Formats: sequence, structure tokens, C-alpha cells
Amino acid sequence: MRSIILYNLVLCILLAGCTNKQKHSTIIGGADGTTEILIANNNPEIKDSSVVDSTAQKYDIDAPIPLSEIEQYNKRVTLKRMPNVSITHPDAYKIRTQKPVYTTKTEQITLDVINVDAPSAEPEYHWMEQWENGKWTEFPFIDNLGFAGVGRDLSKGDTLPEHISMSEFKNLLEPNKYKVHFYVFANIYTYCTVTDNSIQPVKNSEMKGAFNFHVLDSKNDSLRILFENHTNLSVQPVFLPSVGTDELYSVHPYARSGWVGEAEWMKSHALLKGGEAMLFSLPISWDINKLQTSHDKENFKTGKLTPGKYKIGLQIEVYMETEFNVEYSPIPLKPAEAT
Repeated sequence: MRSIILYNLVLCILLAGCTNKQKHSTIIGGADGTTEILIANNNPEIKDSSVVDSTAQKYDIDAPIPLSEIEQYNKRVTLKRMPNVSITHPDAYKIRTQKPVYTTKTEQITLDVINVDAPSAEPEYHWMEQWENGKWTEFPFIDNLGFAGVGRDLSKGDTLPEHISMSEFKNLLEPNKYKVHFYVFANIYTYCTVTDNSIQPVKNSEMKGAFNFHVLDSKNDSLRILFENHTNLSVQPVFLPSVGTDELYSVHPYARSGWVGEAEWMKSHALLKGGEAMLFSLPISWDINKLQTSHDKENFKTGKLTPGKYKIGLQIEVYMETEFNVEYSPIPLKPAEAT
């Protein structure tokens, strides 16, 4: 996906946590059925067909944010974290070293990256930790190390190798236990239809399985996009959901921009643990006079999503880890000792 990446960016991805605290809702159901969402509101009977969030900020369509002010996305886009998603696909992706024990003279460790039962993904990058003084600490890379992406595809049921050279690291392996971290990148999609009165998911376009991804049936005021993590793995939505068509990448100025500031904002707000979900709510209208550039004003001159079919996408990173031990290399016996 990316051609060059430095280690500090990789480490930042691992350590990023979710700092926003929102009122929890409840999810009932499994990966194979339609999930019912019970969100705090004045009418306990309201479910998927008419989602109401009494804690969500009301949209002011007279003051949309320019794309450059990414940190203000929370004024226009609501992210609601939801717990208690059933874990039906543990270790949908997983990694393992080809040996449980290596020696101090090991020059390369080969990691098996396995897609057990999950969407196709691209294997990305690794980093390591070592056990030190009762806790995991960084096993540092050499300075100015870069990785070149190779664009491999990890389909369901596939296993691909990841080669870890010890020359990448500042320190030599010593007798100890080590942890390898790795992540894969995936693009997932679903479709919805916008009418003058409602927003409806397109039948059979919903993703189901390790991750559920679909647009909720609701009134025509906001796109309500639900992503459920039915694995035991941590998942990071990289950007906000994209809103486009089969012909156009983007038809909404406040959906995914691809800007690095948006990615940083998502790291601090949208990292999902295993068994969590995220409900994204994006208004379907905007004030074109408040968009920042003439290019944006031309591209989004309709001021709203007009009736039609839309393609909703989400880019995710899925994080895995595994451990291995290192022991001293056996000392070869001298000829006299061997006899």
C-alpha cells in the first residue's frame, strides 16, 4: 500500500489508542444475522430502521468544516463506539514463527502470515519487542531503516512468508523471549441507495463474517455506517468511510479525504478492540459556500447526496502478534571431546 515507511510511523500505529470516551450502546446478534442496535433515545422501540442518538451533536449545515481543519471532524461526523459484539471469528488473521525457538546466531526469522477466514488483505510491516525487567520493551530497528512495499495479496485460506532479517535491528539476539508485531491492510465495501425520504442498504452488498460492514436503513438525513469487529484482534479504521459511486471515488466533502491529519485523528478516536463496533454518522448535505477551495466547490456543487446508489468504503489495518524464544547456540565440540 505504501512504498516507504519509517519505523517511528509503524510504532505509532501500534501504540495509538482510543482517547475519546462516548456513551456505550449495546449490540445484540451475531455475524450471520442482521444486528439490532439499541441506542440511547427517548423511544426504546427504535432500532435499525430509525436510529436516534440523543448524545450525538446536532449537525449545523450552515457551518461545515474545511478539509484542512481535520481536527474539527468531530463537529461534523459522529463516531459512536459500541461494545459487546460477539467474537465469532477469533484469529481470522494470524501470524506464527516457523520455529518456536531460535538461537543467538540466527540471521533471519520467517513469519507465516495466515488469512484463516477474513477479507483479502495486503501484508504490511513488522516490528519487535523483547522481555526486559518484567515487561515488554522496544527491540529497536537501526536508524533510518525503510521498508519497500511489494503489493502482495493475502486471500482467504492463504499463507504468505514474512522474512525478518536480524540486520534490521540495532541489537543482537540474546537468550530471552521476543514478540513480533505485524499488521495487514484491507479495503472493504458496501452499497446503499439514497432516496428523497430514506437511506437503504443494497441487498446482498453487506459484508458479513469476521467483519460486518453495512449502511443502516434510516431516514434521509445522515449516512449511518456500521463496522463490527467479530474477531479478537485490534482493528484500526485508517480514514473515515469513503462515499462514492462505481464511477467516482468521492462525492462527499466530509467523507474520507486521505489526508495524513485525518489518519492521525482516526488513530486517536477509532481504534477498535476485539468485540467492538463503530457507528459512523455523516450528514448527507453541506453548504458549498463554506467549502475551502474552488475545486471543492465545483466537485461538491450539489450540496447534498442526490437520489441514487452509492459505494461506501473503509480502509482498515488489523494487528497481530506472536512470541518466540531465543537460546544460546550450541558450542561445537572439539575433536578430542567428541570422541
